[in-house]
Amino acid sequence: MNPATVRTPNGLDVTRHRLAPGAQLTLHSRPEQETALILLSGQITLTLPGGRHTAERTDPFTAAATAWYLPPGTAADATAGNGGADTVAVHAPLAGTRPDTTTATVITAPRAEVRGRGSFERHVTTLLTPPRTAGLLLGETLALDGRWSTYPPHRHQHSNPPDESALEEAFAFRVRPATGFGVLLTYDEHVTDAHPTVITDTSLAAVPHGYHTIAAAAGHDLYYLWAAHGDTDTHLALHTDPAHAWLLHP
Repeated sequence: MNPATVRTPNGLDVTRHRLAPGAQLTLHSRPEQETALILLSGQITLTLPGGRHTAERTDPFTAAATAWYLPPGTAADATAGNGGADTVAVHAPLAGTRPDTTTATVITAPRAEVRGRGSFERHVTTLLTPPRTAGLLLGETLALDGRWSTYPPHRHQHSNPPDESALEEAFAFRVRPATGFGVLLTYDEHVTDAHPTVITDTSLAAVPHGYHTIAAAAGHDLYYLWAAHGDTDTHLALHTDPAHAWLLHP
């Protein structure tokens, strides 16, 4: 299957590679960019400067994240196992400073954090943030059984520290069962002007500006990998839509 890519105006690039058994993927992190590879499912072996690392993942709904980080100017070769591999590569331009590390490393997923409550409860795993990266923020979110996520709607469009950061974002989705769907809503000022995007098991999407929120269809689980990058801001500060901010206070 040919790779599918989504890009934001500031140069954040998210590409999904579905590798056949034994297929190889070469990743290059150019001197002016940083890269991450995330295994969604299957088996893959990466050849790194320090040796080979093999990982397996049944799926992103039941197994913890497996990923690798490539700082600027590094490379790695990936080979899919006997059952193939579903992977996502993320490339982000450098945001001024350089990351702490200079060698490709394995990302160890921390315990997921439960956010929200009731119909908008979700499980969030943050995989990468500065100073381990130059500016790339990366993580995974699960919204189970028809729940809303990225909710109440928020934006990160204007650089107004500490209340809001200016970050563009891109997503890679999975849906369980795979025949299901979800919805991404984006809008600039009022939810009545929202633009809806249907999410399927293979969807990619970018949100360069505005408020956004995501929902899984009833009876379905929704997973998404999220990557965020700013030209100057390197932290995630969210501005919740004031019309719905009351939901933050039980």
